Amino acid sequence: MDIRRLRLWESRNATVLTNDLVRVMIEDQGGMTLELSAIAPQGGRLNAHLIPHYRGTGTSVFSDENPEYWRNSPYLYQKGGSYFSFPNYGRAFETEQGSQEQSGFTASAYWMVERYGTDPQFGGVWLMSLVRNRKAHYQVRKLDLLLPNQPVHYTAVFITNNGQEDLVGNAAWNNEVGPPFLESGCVLNASAEHWTTAAQGQIDVCASRLPSQTQFEDWRKAPSKEGGIIDLSEVPPPIGKTDMISGVVPRSAHLGWSSVINPRQQMVYFTFFPGPAALDEDMLPINFNNFLFEYGGRCETPWAFYRGGMSQQYSLNCGSGTNNLYAGLQGAQNTDAILGAETTVTIKTGETRSLYYATAFAPYDNNRIGGNFYTVEQVVEGLVLKRTKSYAFIPADSTFHSLKALAKRLLSSE
Repeated sequence: MDIRRLRLWESRNATVLTNDLVRVMIEDQGGMTLELSAIAPQGGRLNAHLIPHYRGTGTSVFSDENPEYWRNSPYLYQKGGSYFSFPNYGRAFETEQGSQEQSGFTASAYWMVERYGTDPQFGGVWLMSLVRNRKAHYQVRKLDLLLPNQPVHYTAVFITNNGQEDLVGNAAWNNEVGPPFLESGCVLNASAEHWTTAAQGQIDVCASRLPSQTQFEDWRKAPSKEGGIIDLSEVPPPIGKTDMISGVVPRSAHLGWSSVINPRQQMVYFTFFPGPAALDEDMLPINFNNFLFEYGGRCETPWAFYRGGMSQQYSLNCGSGTNNLYAGLQGAQNTDAILGAETTVTIKTGETRSLYYATAFAPYDNNRIGGNFYTVEQVVEGLVLKRTKSYAFIPADSTFHSLKALAKRLLSSE
């Protein structure tokens, strides 16, 4: 177990957490988890997360000589890997209180590292960081944790509303997965059972496969614009298309999850979080599995080198959150719902609400799991991905007991 601070570029710092199975690197800018890596069965260390070709390395987009390339967006300038979006999950827009950044203030702001260290009770390494929005009078504290002998990056988020009014927002995790882990032939899975596509214009795309605002149950038989059927659980090669879907996590679920399996490399990327039926009183819900299929359908900068050019991005965002697809907060109401689930969260004045999330990245032994699995079971020592008589086991704390205990101890000591 190890934790250390390092400088990536001038004025760009990060923290590296390591155990015997995985390595995690979290940059202060945007709280971006640029690396979640593990040793592949064929040897060598493999990073599951995407580092976009356009990612800037300067102090910020405003110090760069070419800010228009990133549309003056700090989020696009520093985007990479996994990150948390709050309170906006969608396009940037202006309000009376100021601008709402694209994909949220938390993904654009600088996270101040408060403390980090080792945990004597569970033997893990942890990092606590903070971001404050002084204009809107709220703060978000984040606790990242690695435990011994578990290929899992655990994260707890605590949002405190110090304002005089209730705080309504989106709360969403983004996991941008890219090559070399992501390739054609990968298979996807998720806890959601009912899906819907985004409205036209929510995301800048020059080509898409799916009709807008369309609902369907089986994402292996999703309707296409041409009237055919598409299996969205299979990753194609670059096809020049980009689409987004959201699926509602079953209301009776104790665990929400999503996965990406690479059968050729025998690696699984698995995210999980407390389901609607397992929420404590102070916890925020995660109502949707979100998938953004970036298969080359964006012809605007910075995804393309020039406007109207070929998209340079081939990736997958397999996130989860409480959000109205990618519509953001513009015009959102706290009574909005999709497929029977709320699309916003509310933090009352003076209140602190929490959110727990975890991502595992690990090899598996049974070749049959490469054809996907059918069920996920929580057991005492981890998670079991089952396919009839075959299974893959991920050592994990699926109830977040260790993270909750550590958070309680650290926050009570302040």
